[in-house]
Amino acid sequence: MISRRAFITAAAASAAGGALLLPREFAARSAADAASATANLQISLQNESGSDTVYAYISGADASGWPGFVTQDGQFHRLPNPSSSLAPSDDYSIRLNLSGGGAINVPLSAYVIGGRIWFSIGDKIQFFVNPGSVPGLVQPGLISSDPNWGTNWTFCEFTYNSTNLYANISYVDLVAFPISMQSTGSSGSQSISPLPAGALDSIASGLIDQSAVDGAPWDQLVATDSSGNTLRVLSPAHSPADFGSYWDSYVSSVWNHYASAPLTIDTQSFGTFTGTVAGGALTFAGLNDNGVPFTPPSAADIFSCNSGPLYNSGSDARGAVAARLAAALNRSTLLVNGGDKQPDVQFAQYYQEATTNHFARLVHQYATVGYAFPYDDVGPTGSAPVDGHLQDFAPTSWTVTVGNGSGGGGSDKSGADDESGGGDTVDAYSTIQATSYTSQSSTQTEASTDTGGGGENVGWISSGDWLGYARVDFGSASPTQFLARVASGAASGVSGAIEVRLDSKAGTPIAVVNVANTGGWQSWKTVPMNISGTVTGVHDVYLTFSSGSGSDFVNLRWFTFSHT
Repeated sequence: MISRRAFITAAAASAAGGALLLPREFAARSAADAASATANLQISLQNESGSDTVYAYISGADASGWPGFVTQDGQFHRLPNPSSSLAPSDDYSIRLNLSGGGAINVPLSAYVIGGRIWFSIGDKIQFFVNPGSVPGLVQPGLISSDPNWGTNWTFCEFTYNSTNLYANISYVDLVAFPISMQSTGSSGSQSISPLPAGALDSIASGLIDQSAVDGAPWDQLVATDSSGNTLRVLSPAHSPADFGSYWDSYVSSVWNHYASAPLTIDTQSFGTFTGTVAGGALTFAGLNDNGVPFTPPSAADIFSCNSGPLYNSGSDARGAVAARLAAALNRSTLLVNGGDKQPDVQFAQYYQEATTNHFARLVHQYATVGYAFPYDDVGPTGSAPVDGHLQDFAPTSWTVTVGNGSGGGGSDKSGADDESGGGDTVDAYSTIQATSYTSQSSTQTEASTDTGGGGENVGWISSGDWLGYARVDFGSASPTQFLARVASGAASGVSGAIEVRLDSKAGTPIAVVNVANTGGWQSWKTVPMNISGTVTGVHDVYLTFSSGSGSDFVNLRWFTFSHT
């Protein structure tokens, strides 16, 4: 095996991602793996929502930047420019099959940048077009006067160009009914899990409860239909109610603290800057603030991460500092132990203050992946990613599924039930094959020559990769050990760790297995590690991988938990 990981420049990442919000770094395959994507991709649209009335729309822009829609035959249709005023768009909806009834295949034959795949349950989405030198597509809005306000809709984002397919599920704007996705291609098989059954209602209930505690308008973020069913939960950046002075006391405490103590921010790309507050502004030595000083931000500035003093152009040192300062404010980590060095604060310290971004807190409590605010990728170097994205440099298929098979797609206003089934569980004390993951990032499978039947293992694992296993049942008695079947042909000096986390890729590890060269990529050994803490009941298990090197460092065949 050779290393698969090389980091591309921010400019290249922006070009690859189009209008998508990209993580601060994303992996590009080596030249051996990275074939160019051609405009020939099958998109499969699958309905597992529990409703039999579901529509899909594929919107975006062509290579020239002209907006339009893709129809079921895979053809891109440029939007006509209305003659004078706002006009309804033509109907480009794709009616999906009955729930569980098989996919609708769309043979995409054109590149689409800044794209979205929309789904609606029960009713169609109303799109509009604004006139201009290039017409503007008016998408569903997040205010109650929008004609789509009462429609149950959601979306995922993507860009498909000559370089790659890059697709993600994000909660930066809102949380709605579940979407999952899978892809195949030169980067192997990849998948992103849907929002778990019941998670949308849990996030909504948590925000309503939080509003009762602190009086802030968290409850106003919950949008319901006429029957009281939750349609979506808005991020506070789109709140219909003003959060006013919500952050003022916390921000005042932060600015007072750093008037007499230094704050150090590692930009992780432009160097490290240290600043203190003087004259009401947080000033970093050697940093050009481009005429926008870091004065105390408002609630709107903090939630949006891109206004007032937190304005972020994203392409310079000031933008990198602003991103990390915005992330620390949303997580309320600037006054915790170690908070004077950002973004080195660990996930366990996030959202611990009474004043914090409770939307983000609840999203990460109930969702397995997905950003909850624009710079949610900011974190300690080597930390597990929280975004839900797929990237393939020569994709052959991409499946997008609405719903999670439990009837949790939400109300269709036509009588479909909104159930919250839990799904099957996996015995934690059985031999769990590494290849049985329900979600993963940047790994591949391969044939194994291990004793006991060979089979397959997960390989090409390097720092930042992860594997997810849904609904692992630990029973009523906590395990004492985690055992992993591993092999490594890593070069001398290259090693890494397998970190076992529960319910979130950013959760505190309950076990850490250190791995170095075992004698070869198919030279297998079983490595035990003690469990810290008590683990009972059903949990999603995440194996995250970290290393001081960008090289592959481990293959994984299976793992299990033990009481002895």
